[in-house]
Amino acid sequence: MVQIRGVTGEVKWSYMTAAIFGPWRIETLPDGATLDGKIVSFDKYRMTREGLTVSVMVGRSRLVYPVVKVDIHGDGTLSAHLGPRLSQQGGAREQSKE
Repeated sequence: MVQIRGVTGEVKWSYMTAAIFGPWRIETLPDGATLDGKIVSFDKYRMTREGLTVSVMVGRSRLVYPVVKVDIHGDGTLSAHLGPRLSQQGGAREQSKE
């Protein structure tokens, strides 16, 4: 299990922002990950849609996970069970092969 922390992240529904959260913590699991964070803002309708993803920046890389289940709690926090990571964008620059 690996724990990742960050300042801000988003729940996306297609290209639209369903929620902004931060600070946050993700713990990776063999079958996905768990997310805990503080809600900054959210759209109640979008957060109930199918196909949500979580997008967070770690260094210069963007990590994207599918949302399996998400809960918004009365204290202004969210918790989610995430599926296996979908993608990693960015990071170290590739060396040119000339």
